[in-house]
Amino acid sequence: MFRPFHIPPRINLRFYLRWCFCVALVLGCVYSGRSQRTDPDVVLLIAEEKAFAAKAEETDVPTAFLAYLDSAGVIFNGEGAVNGIAQYSKAPKGGKELLKWYPLIAQVSRSGDIGFTSGPFQFIAERGQDPAGSGYFFSVWKKNAAGKFKVMLDGGVIHSPDRNHKEAFRIDPEPQQETDYDYISPVSFAKEDNLAPWKAEDAFSVAAGKDAGQAYKQFLAEDVVLLRSDSPFGKTRTEALGTLARQQIQSYQFIRSGQGISTAGDLAYCFGKATAVKNGKPVEGFFTRVWQHRPEGWKIVAEQVSLFR
Repeated sequence: MFRPFHIPPRINLRFYLRWCFCVALVLGCVYSGRSQRTDPDVVLLIAEEKAFAAKAEETDVPTAFLAYLDSAGVIFNGEGAVNGIAQYSKAPKGGKELLKWYPLIAQVSRSGDIGFTSGPFQFIAERGQDPAGSGYFFSVWKKNAAGKFKVMLDGGVIHSPDRNHKEAFRIDPEPQQETDYDYISPVSFAKEDNLAPWKAEDAFSVAAGKDAGQAYKQFLAEDVVLLRSDSPFGKTRTEALGTLARQQIQSYQFIRSGQGISTAGDLAYCFGKATAVKNGKPVEGFFTRVWQHRPEGWKIVAEQVSLFR
């Protein structure tokens, strides 16, 4: 989901909703498989996500982001990836708008230093009014030297303005207890060279440039979070492939502008610009992708692609 900036009165909602593609949200959850429900790093990440959302509701979006972004944390401003602290430091504080969100799912690396979160969000132009925007946020978190999770990357997808944005939280209700969360299983593996995920990323990018559908069939994991505008929150390979088929994208071009990998070498993320070809015409935006080292090799376990121009 996107977590928008304070919008001065002179900026209309349509511009704001487009601007939302530049910011993102965060969420929390836990794994399936082994009993990750007691994993202290997962519990910690969920707590940080919820505290982040609470901070935005108690104060305002810029104040919350300045508190939870890493000093090197990245957001998308419509033109590309930029430093989030620098961007939010310029944003007006104390506005009447409200951004609400909560986690549905999360994952943390075996080394406990890298993780991601995702879930629904609503944007309310003035507190007390109905939501004027909605979507899904996607954030990558990293522990700093003090052992505290900070947002390294915040992105997501925003739904079309004509949708019923009040439905966002009803469609994807907030988990009320630990067992209500969705889980992505951790995987036992032998650590490879740290270049391995980027070789998989490059191979996927080449394949997606020729035939997007076949590329995703080859590289998606069975458990995967796939986010697209105006599409359901996909949590399985079957759901993800269904969403991709409905989009009818012939090919993608992905240009990486940043990346990171866990100390354990089991979880890696990258982000950058995306160009999709649909009906013979290019559409631009940005992407974030998370890879997990599984028994069958490196597979995509999370991805958001936002196309907006």
